[in-house]
Parts: sequence; structure tokens; C-alpha cells
Amino acid sequence: MASRKEQKDAARARREELAERHAADAQRKRRLSLLLAIAGIAIVIVVAVIAAGSGGGSGTSGLSTGSKAAAAGRQVDALLRGLPQSGTRLGSPSAPVTMTYFSDLECPVCRAFTLDSFGQVIDQEVRTGKLQVQYRSLQTATPDPATFQRQQVAALAAGKQNRLWQYVELFYRQQGQEGTAYATDAYLSGLAREVPGLDMASWKTAQQEASLTSQVRADATAASVAGANATPTLVIKGPKGTKTLAGLVTASAVKAAVTGVSA
Repeated sequence: MASRKEQKDAARARREELAERHAADAQRKRRLSLLLAIAGIAIVIVVAVIAAGSGGGSGTSGLSTGSKAAAAGRQVDALLRGLPQSGTRLGSPSAPVTMTYFSDLECPVCRAFTLDSFGQVIDQEVRTGKLQVQYRSLQTATPDPATFQRQQVAALAAGKQNRLWQYVELFYRQQGQEGTAYATDAYLSGLAREVPGLDMASWKTAQQEASLTSQVRADATAASVAGANATPTLVIKGPKGTKTLAGLVTASAVKAAVTGVSA
């Protein structure tokens, strides 16, 4: 049997061992808390850098704000500056060739056509007086018919003030992810506020006109007659006939078609 002194020494050793364990546990907890704090700070920094790099966030409508929205506005202004437009027409009414542009505003291929090729078409064909463009709607990408009608009527209502093309081109540059139901009333109104010179009260009133809803239905009929079943579809008509292009069309293809149907 151990002596009393040996028992006391063993008890003291156990206490010291427990104390060392508690101290080690406390140190590990402090290190973990410090690492978590550092990680949290790093996440905040990364988020801030991403936000700064994006040049603006998104507002409650889902539209870009800040420098991103301003950049889109400058692009559209440069694209359309000085060009005559009336209703759905862009370019001179006396241009000998007409390009009917069937489009769904939520169509990502239409967006790609706008960003990749349409600017060249405008500079080379519309500004030179060779081509006028007529906008027509065709539902292909927007999943909900009611949403499709609302957004097309919104564009046509801007056309009542000869700003349809500003609305359409801003829509493409602010286009959300396909199939996410982003084109809400707040989105459509927010987009209208980005159109320079658009009278919002008149725009809202125009959307109640039955003629605009009828125009969307007439566009569907026109697309069927033209054999258009994809967007964009471009029907290019001139003195020497008609050529139809569909999908992600290049500016050179449009130019060749315009030349082919010109006198």
C-alpha cells in the first residue's frame, strides 16, 4: 500500500495534469476563435473587392445600379444617337431595304446578337440610309405568356414616345438569367426610368391601350406567316426580294443579305 505522502504526490500530479489539459484546451479554443475571426475578415474583404470590381450592385428591381447601369446607358446612347425612330421603326423611312427583327427580350441569343453584331449593322447599313429596322415580338425564351405580353407592351409603350429602341437595347444589357422570372413590374418600370427623356406617366398610361396588346398578337401572326420560329429572326426585304436569317447572325451576313436584295 502506498504511503500517505505517496498518495498526496499522486493526487497533486493528477491535479497538475488536469490543469495542463485545461490550459491546453483553452489555448486551442483561443486559436480557433482567432482563425475564425481572420476568416470572417477575409470573407468581408473578398466581398468588398468583388462589389468594387463589379462597379455597382443590383437594386430591389434586379437591375444593375451605379457604374454598370451608367455604362449600359452610354452604350445605348452611342448606338442610337442621331438616328430617327418612330414607333417600332429605327432608321430613315425612305431606306430602300427593311429588316424586320423578330425578338424576345429575354432571349440570350438576341442579347448576343445585339452586343456582337447589331452595332455594326447600325453603323454600316442604318446610318448610311440603306436599311431601316422594324421591331416585332416573338415569344421563344420567356416562359410565361403573360410576362411576355407585359414586357413587349412596355417596349411598345416606350415606342409611343419614339424610344422603343432605347428600351429594347437597355433591356438586353440588363437582361437577367433565363427562366428566373426576373422581368417583374418593378424591373420593367426601373428600366423605363433609365431611358433618357421618357415621360413615366405617359409611358404607364400607354400600357393600358388595347392597341398595344393587339400589336403583340399581330406580331405572332406575322412571325407565323414569315416562318419565324426562333429569335432573333431577321427578314430582310428589298427591291430584289427577301432573305431570312436566324440565330446568332453576324454583321457580315446581314450586310450580304442587304446587298443581295438591294437594287
